[in-house]
This record gives sequence, C-alpha cells and structure tokens, in this order.
Amino acid sequence: MFDVKTRAPVEAELTWAQVHAFRLQGHHLLSRAPKKDLARVVGDIGGVQAQVMSAAELQVGVRVDCRVDDVRDALWKRKTLVKTWLMRGTLHLVPSKDLPLFTAAMSAYGTRNTNAWLKWMQITEPELNDVVAAIGRALDGQGHTREELIAKVGKGRSDRVQAAMKSGWGGVLKPVARQGLLCFGPSRGQSVTFVGPEQWLGTWRAIDPDAALTEIARRYLGAYGPATKSDFARWWGSWAGVGNTAWAGLAGDLAPVSVGGQRADMLASDLERIKKQPAGGSLQLLPPFDPYVMGHSSRDHIVEAANLSKVSRTAGWISAVVLLDGRVAGTWRHQAARGTLLVSVEPFQRLTAKTVADVRRRAQTLSETLGLARAEVKVA
Repeated sequence: MFDVKTRAPVEAELTWAQVHAFRLQGHHLLSRAPKKDLARVVGDIGGVQAQVMSAAELQVGVRVDCRVDDVRDALWKRKTLVKTWLMRGTLHLVPSKDLPLFTAAMSAYGTRNTNAWLKWMQITEPELNDVVAAIGRALDGQGHTREELIAKVGKGRSDRVQAAMKSGWGGVLKPVARQGLLCFGPSRGQSVTFVGPEQWLGTWRAIDPDAALTEIARRYLGAYGPATKSDFARWWGSWAGVGNTAWAGLAGDLAPVSVGGQRADMLASDLERIKKQPAGGSLQLLPPFDPYVMGHSSRDHIVEAANLSKVSRTAGWISAVVLLDGRVAGTWRHQAARGTLLVSVEPFQRLTAKTVADVRRRAQTLSETLGLARAEVKVA
C-alpha cells in the first residue's frame, strides 16, 4: 500500500472511524477502569492537565470508576499521583512512579530557556541555574510556600533575582520542576506548597534521558496514535526536533499508516488491534482541557473548522466537549446547586433522542463522581 499523497509505502490504510475507536480505547473512554487502576490509567494517557484542578479531577473521573475525593487522596494521602509542571510548561498529574521518567526526558528535551525569556524575566542564565539549584536544595518532604522559598533562597540575592522568583505562572519554579527537584505538596490554607519529590515520595531512580523520551513516545502512540512526529512535539511542548529524536528511539517499532490519505505512524504491535477495533456507539462528556482533545498539532480530525473557536477559545482555554464516536459534537457547562449537577449542552447539530439519552446517563455518572445526588440536563 502507498500513501496517496506521497506514494511512500504504508502498512495499512485506515479510516478515521478506526482511528477514533482506537484512541477512545487507549484513553479509557469506552468503559471506566476500576478505582484500583486510577494511577495506571493516568499513566496510560500521559498524565492529565491540571492548571484547573477541578477539570483534572473530572478528566480522571470520566475514565475511572471513582469520585473526585479519590483523586485527591491519590495525590495527598496515598501519593500514587504527583502534581508538577511538565508537558507544554503546564501543570499535570502523573503517576508518582513515572515522575523520574518524565523529568529525565524534560531535563534534556524540555522547554528551553531562550534569551528572550531570560530577558523578559530580567535574569541571566548563570543566575537562573544558581537559583534552580538553590531551590532544589531548600526543598524537602515538608511543604514550603512560595513566600517561604523566596525568603530562604532569595536571601543575599539581588532585588532583580528576587523579583524573578516572585513572577507568576511558575516563573523560575518551572525549570526546577523540569529537573525533578520540585513538585506540589498539600495546600496550606489558601497557599500552595512545594516539596522535594524524592523526599516527598520516599523513592527516586535515575533514568537515561534518551531512554525516557523513547518510552514516553511509546506511551504517547499507545493512546494518541496514529500520529506524526510533529503531533508528538506539539504535545510534548518542545522544539520540532524532539519528534525526530523520539521517533529515532522507536526505530523498528513503528508502522507507517495512511489515515484518509494522511501519513502517520503507530506502534507496529498495535496494527492488528486497530484493524479489528469496533467503531461507533460511543458518547462521552469530556471536561475542560481533556487530554483527548490536547494530543495533536491540530484538531481538524475531531472538530469541524466552523466550530473550532467554540472548542479552542481565547487565552488557551479548551472547552468541555460532547464527544460522539470520537468527534466533538458540542460543548457543555456545569454547575452544582442543592445537591444537583446542572448540565447545559450546546450541540453543533441536532442530537438524536438516543444521543440525548446517552448525555443524560453520562451526566448522572458525573454527578456521582462529584458526590452529588442527581443530574439535570438542558440541551440548547
């Protein structure tokens, strides 16, 4: 077989219906996993995006038979999940046992501290490296607020460096996290705290950065494949060349395929499964910033151009979406009132009676995940 555009040989010609069904399975969106597999499921999809924690908890809840309290317990009591800055420089929850894997790859292939960023932060690279190391030494298994870190690490440093430490959106804390020296601890009142991952988790292991990047790319293709090197680089949040490095590490394990005439790659070990994956019959209510929507360089394979602005909104906000057979069929919002989950759905086209009934069932499941008694659904 050949790619119809490039005439390059491919091992299979796949339909988008097959691909959507395969990704839904890889994302645990066809049936929820048992609660005991909560951390494993988060690892299977490469983490959940957590700059909005309520969204992250629901991202887990739509995939695992659990309540949001179980996600919080996994973070702060059992410590099977950990929260830190990872892919795309954004906050994620990942399995604690996988944190050394992610930070090993991030330390070598993460977001670069460009000259423009350093100039904007008004800090030199040597000063940044010094502060990163100092913060890493200051952190332990007990939570420290940002103010406490500034007081401890900023002592004796210039006002300019201390101002850089106070900057929002992670600032100099993100480079510390990429080195595996920082993650979030339990909040203290309204203040977030930070801990040293090795001390907080009680274990750590050194991993070769190239081997780590290859393993992450393997897991990525297991959930988001078929995909391109550019898709992976966009998901990872680094320069385009990181896709070349990751794909080189997977050499011999990849199968080139054509999806609707578009060339992509997937794990050769998944090729037979994707051909036999049953398509259709799936509806899901995905929360904001869901990984399924965030996994590729474009979203034209899951949402029509006319509706893209309703999904990818201003300031990088990704809407909660109604997912029908792997494609976005609308958006939804929710609020809780007097023990009831109120769900408002704005479909992109008229929904069938069966689809509306499925939406109501999903909403009821979400209400239980949130610890609410029932759900009410309004379809615009």
